[in-house]
Amino acid sequence: MKNIFQPLRTGALARNHPLTYIDIGSRGGFQPDLHPLAFAVDAIGFEPDPRAFENLRTLTEEPWKSIKHLPYGISDSGGERILYIPEDPAGASLLQHDPALGRRFNMEHLFKIDRTETVETRTLKEAVADAGLEHVDYLKLDIEGAELSVLEASREIVRNLLAVKTEVAFVPPRIDQPLASDVEAFMRARGFELMAVIEPAHWRQVGGPVDPFVGAGNPPYAKGQIIHADYLFMRTAASVGDDVQKAIRLALLLMAFGYFDHALTILESPGTSAHLLEHYDCAPVDMVTPASSAYGRRRFLSAFRQQLRGVAPFIRHFKNILR
Repeated sequence: MKNIFQPLRTGALARNHPLTYIDIGSRGGFQPDLHPLAFAVDAIGFEPDPRAFENLRTLTEEPWKSIKHLPYGISDSGGERILYIPEDPAGASLLQHDPALGRRFNMEHLFKIDRTETVETRTLKEAVADAGLEHVDYLKLDIEGAELSVLEASREIVRNLLAVKTEVAFVPPRIDQPLASDVEAFMRARGFELMAVIEPAHWRQVGGPVDPFVGAGNPPYAKGQIIHADYLFMRTAASVGDDVQKAIRLALLLMAFGYFDHALTILESPGTSAHLLEHYDCAPVDMVTPASSAYGRRRFLSAFRQQLRGVAPFIRHFKNILR
């Protein structure tokens, strides 16, 4: 998907309306969500864990317009905070882990603390100012439980966001962690709607493979309980109003995620449609259709390859149903 919109009219639109992507908790690098128009995206990441930050310093700018990483975390109040890092550092959090949940689901590696770090944090508002940003279009939050507190503490930043992807929990892995329903209620009240539930994680209380696979344990088969996932929120057309610049950036984000019907609706508003005709000599459908076709072809081929690869786990587990 990297930069597939670049040679299209959509590419010209994006170059004239560049986007800002903030990644809070960018351990491992930037995610590929905005790859279709990465050439027009300034990406800024925040990572408080010193070891993880050093790894990020080796990343190249490709395929982004620019990248920047800052060596501190984001919290609701800023200042020094304790970062709890379990045996699996992917579970590092500013909140204290609930070891009972780790024992319940046989996931102790995500809950048993290996080390702690006293790290510098800033509020989202302070971080945006420090990065010299005029606006933030896309915010990705993955800070293991502290997401809602960060959003609540920087409501003026949230007011101008266009898209947010945040991790949510359905069972609280950390003490006093808000649940998915709390996050959704906050976002809906601020003009966003839920677009997708991404990569839901299901855990079994007794170790073993999760549906549809059969293992060698007892019981050999069990569905897993949903524990966490990512929620993707997009601002509604009504909350953008008559702001043509915001409408265009929202439409670009929608197209990057594959929501071309929603993008077309945004671009067909009278003011935005007139802007496209005046500056790009095209109607909204002429802007959206080529991008949709390019994205759809890539998505089909990717899904086809994934289906082929998906056969392998079934073959590996086939012997278990013969026991």
